[in-house]
Amino acid sequence: MDNQPVIPVIFITGYSNSGKTTVIVEIVKIMKTRGYEIAVVKHASHGYQLDSEGKDSYLFYQAGADKVVVAGPKSLTIHERYDKLPPLGEICDRISGVDLIIVEGFKRNPGPKIEVSRKNFSMGLLPQAENIIAVVSDEPMEEGVPCYSLYMLEELVDFIIKHLSIEKNDN
Repeated sequence: MDNQPVIPVIFITGYSNSGKTTVIVEIVKIMKTRGYEIAVVKHASHGYQLDSEGKDSYLFYQAGADKVVVAGPKSLTIHERYDKLPPLGEICDRISGVDLIIVEGFKRNPGPKIEVSRKNFSMGLLPQAENIIAVVSDEPMEEGVPCYSLYMLEELVDFIIKHLSIEKNDN
């Protein structure tokens, strides 16, 4: 067993269509320009397809393959069949070589969360989300935690790096 350091995890939560994906994309872009290695775990609560219908990887999975690996010159995807969703900790344990894991969803799991709340898409903060350390919103909020607008994501990244004490990987 190697003594790999624990990779910090941050959750991005919010109601459907509140802009979670947009915020995560911008966080990833900003952190990549600063030299950080990032992994993103997306909770697809309604399932997903590995590939579009008719493509080879889709056909392999539909035929019942337990694992389908698609390898290309610049990427590798492993699609595994499970009877039930593995715990988030198990998923994160399989990730290595990054400085931060960003999780979209899994709002009931413990850990530091940034909630995205937007007028016309959110009904306040999620009642089941705990450990909110910051909010991204298009309207002023008084939640007792730092609040960032969608135009302050550089500052949000500064906050994340400081709050989680993130250091760059030496890979």
